[in-house]
Amino acid sequence: MLLTSRKRLMPRANLPPGTLTAEPSERPTIVQLMTFGHGTSAERVLQTPEAIRSLELPEQQVAWINVDGLGDLAVLEAVAQRFGIHPLAMEDAVDTAQRAKIDVYGDHSCIILPMPFLGERHFRTEQVALMLGKGWIVTVQEGGDGDCLDPLRRRIRDHKGRIAGGSSSYAAYAIVDTVIDAYFPLIERLEQRIEQLEDEVIFRTTGDDIVRIRHLKRDIATLRRAVWPLRDAVSAMLSADHVFSPDDRLYLRDAYDHVARVLDMLDNARAIAADLTDIYMAVTSNRMGEVTKVLTIIATIFMPLSFIAGLYGMNFDPERSPLNMPELDWYYGYPFALALMAGTAILLLLFFRRRGWLGTTFLRVQSRRPGPARDRSRARGG
Repeated sequence: MLLTSRKRLMPRANLPPGTLTAEPSERPTIVQLMTFGHGTSAERVLQTPEAIRSLELPEQQVAWINVDGLGDLAVLEAVAQRFGIHPLAMEDAVDTAQRAKIDVYGDHSCIILPMPFLGERHFRTEQVALMLGKGWIVTVQEGGDGDCLDPLRRRIRDHKGRIAGGSSSYAAYAIVDTVIDAYFPLIERLEQRIEQLEDEVIFRTTGDDIVRIRHLKRDIATLRRAVWPLRDAVSAMLSADHVFSPDDRLYLRDAYDHVARVLDMLDNARAIAADLTDIYMAVTSNRMGEVTKVLTIIATIFMPLSFIAGLYGMNFDPERSPLNMPELDWYYGYPFALALMAGTAILLLLFFRRRGWLGTTFLRVQSRRPGPARDRSRARGG
């Protein structure tokens, strides 16, 4: 098997198929072995490539080898040699830009899964490659941030459920199902963000809201890009009758339903996120219209007042003609001018109010009460 070192996302120009590649800055590789079945389980860490090559698999038990980190090509090569993993399967395991899929290579198969994570600011996915053979499972992860498989490990240690029976086929299904279930908490958090943004966009619109909506759309797109091919991959697993037993395919059908539900929830979240943009633009436009209306009313009121002030500011001499503003010599001329201005403003305000142009239209939106918790319960066999 040809080994080299390069950036994993660079084009694979001039490299033969089945070439294992790694980036020098990758996290160190840790190999953990878990054996289980028939009410017993054991765990240990395989320190060296020699320990991997000389590994003896227990009879009538499942050996789960978890490779965490892609920085040590010698370890990856030792795993491939020990279990006879096809070079193309190992190539897909190391190249973390793969879509979810299943490939069958004679006596073993390779399943690529996108595993969801909640990062510091956004959602992201990491690739998990699952190689399945008779009596053994190998999972290869990018490493560094843990995984979502700890609940499954606890079930194995506690010997609970069907997984304790020692079937590699069912254990592979359990890993697939656990990865799929990890999407539900993230989608629930997405829904909470959507509800919060809806209230803020309507009642407390700020300039940051459009940026947050954009981040929300990006997170939804990230999850949807990962889940969409995952549905096709699980559908292909249902057709792989030589990989999964008939009983295990019944459970895979339930996993397919979970993926379909995740996609439906993501599509609904995407539609609501698109509506949030329209709501933001509508609310912003409405508030701008309210400001424009107030300014227009103020300008309209001051137009006749400016006319009155300009009229009495003209320099006509009352002594030359009795028609030249005789009220300028009137004892109550100044109070009369002020009263005329005030009366004009009051009449205009009453007119505007009668026409319904005054007053703020408040959106009386009743605060939404948290609905009943979504039913997350799913039938499990172990």
